[in-house]
Amino acid sequence: MGVAALWQRELPGLDVTNIVLASAVHRIAQLLEQDFTQLAKEYDLLPSEMRILLALRRSPPDYALSPTQLFRRLMVTSGAVTKQVNRLCERGLVSRHLDPQTPRGQLVRLQPAGRHIADQAVRRMCAVHAGLETLDRAEARQDIVMLQRVLGALDPSVGSPGGSPGADSAHSYP
Repeated sequence: MGVAALWQRELPGLDVTNIVLASAVHRIAQLLEQDFTQLAKEYDLLPSEMRILLALRRSPPDYALSPTQLFRRLMVTSGAVTKQVNRLCERGLVSRHLDPQTPRGQLVRLQPAGRHIADQAVRRMCAVHAGLETLDRAEARQDIVMLQRVLGALDPSVGSPGGSPGADSAHSYP
């Protein structure tokens, strides 16, 4: 018996649409996170470290962001970003540089080895990712529009609901 049926049994006539939608989105998020964690492990990275590499890779032309930009985009604490950047620096995947635009500011820059990992990871996620590759592409694009509407209802900062498929937000996955 599904969640909707259980609640309908307990509270007949109650519109359980919101709970069912939230449950489905939550389960999807869990499955995607499991797949992403496995991908990161294949490169001996934590998922949070892989997210830093991917955020930097999406930041041309110099593939660099300030620590503040990183923690805002990734919605983590500044301390978490510092720890993750330190580990990535030790592995030669990123480097720190002075920011010429900001007095006493720093930039975290993606290094060639980090770019290679990010490119491989994103190519894999675009080809095979938690079973999403089995979906019909036209239906998947419709699903994107619907999910962006849901996201817009939950977080107005991502922009207007119903944006174009593939539209990016500041807090995009991954």
